[in-house]
Amino acid sequence: MYYALRGEGAQRPPSLRDEEESFLTCYTGWNSDHEHDAAAYNRAAMETLRTGVPRTRSGSFFSHAPLYAYFLAGSYAVGGVRLLSVVVPQAALAGATALLLGLAAYRIAPWKAWQTALLATGLFLINLRFAMYVGSINPTCLLLFWVALAMWAATWWPKPWAWILFVTALVAGTFTQAGFLLMAGAGALWLGVRASRQRQWAALVGVGTILVVMGIKTALPFWVARGDSLHQTDTGGIVWEANNPYYESMNWTSLWERRPGNPWSDWRPSAEEQRRYDDYWRRGRGNPARAAWLWIRENPAQYGKLCFIRLRATLGPFTGMMSPRHRAISTVYWLLIFPAGVCGWWRLRRLEVSRLALLMGLVVMSTEVLVITEWYLRYRLPVDWLLTMYAAVSYGLWFGKGSGGSDVNASNASIIRRP
Repeated sequence: MYYALRGEGAQRPPSLRDEEESFLTCYTGWNSDHEHDAAAYNRAAMETLRTGVPRTRSGSFFSHAPLYAYFLAGSYAVGGVRLLSVVVPQAALAGATALLLGLAAYRIAPWKAWQTALLATGLFLINLRFAMYVGSINPTCLLLFWVALAMWAATWWPKPWAWILFVTALVAGTFTQAGFLLMAGAGALWLGVRASRQRQWAALVGVGTILVVMGIKTALPFWVARGDSLHQTDTGGIVWEANNPYYESMNWTSLWERRPGNPWSDWRPSAEEQRRYDDYWRRGRGNPARAAWLWIRENPAQYGKLCFIRLRATLGPFTGMMSPRHRAISTVYWLLIFPAGVCGWWRLRRLEVSRLALLMGLVVMSTEVLVITEWYLRYRLPVDWLLTMYAAVSYGLWFGKGSGGSDVNASNASIIRRP
């Protein structure tokens, strides 16, 4: 609530008294021709309340995150169009995500399972990096819930209900946030390999379902949203935003930041940078994806340097877009979760669920390095969730030394027998 009332991502900070139009106008871009982010989610929710179908301001189907639009519309229908109507259900989702994190940690803990489960839940609940999004109009809380549900279900493999729940969570996540598409693909690969090796042929139906949904989600914007400004952002604007001549003056030690638009930086484009930016935009004929590809193809060394800078940001605690306070908060939680999380994953690397975690983590990291690292590391939060689970395992092992078993590389089968 504190974070939301401070006005992050808003034109002006919302208050608890704002309702209807006065609340909606708090979010940047509302009722303009280029509604994005929170304004776009609110628009889709309001259209869902009005017509039953989530749409953008131009009337196109809101293919970006339709399930979140329905979630938001349901919240507004119950509590009215105001901030509390979003905060309360998203806080409940965050609580459910913490519970699932604890249950998943309980399933994979080599010993002292209850203590590990409580550690995992506690690490999640004290993490302001997660809590900040409870009051935000974006699908992060709902997406993390689907990730948590999928991972908990994966710890129960090969039970039939578990893979059905796993597939359901991945499908729901695909329609909750556009960027989840590749993580769903990683889940399909993991499930397909497991099903083939263990002759669980029925589970291959779930693999096919995920792949079909991925195809639909990929094609949907081209079918129903061609020419829409949000569709253009989804299909090329993000790539161009993070890969263009504005970033050529960065050096190998630079912090990743948005250019332009970083309030914590005094960077301004030089005349040469602006000329090159305009030239690539002109040669791309106003198509952001084409302009970005031209720049990448003609400047491979600059692109490689940019990928390295994004890799450091993705592996590190903060970006150049964060305020000094946000950097300090992120650093504390990074030190608490990342080293212990990597150690915990390594010690349990033979578990099937650990292989799934690795696949999903690699997909997220690759996308962030090659395309764009979200300025506040929001796209990385599913990986943060996974590392929180493994960090709890590490702390449980360290605190429980000498008071339990020692086979931390037990097979998945032995762990599944835990009730």
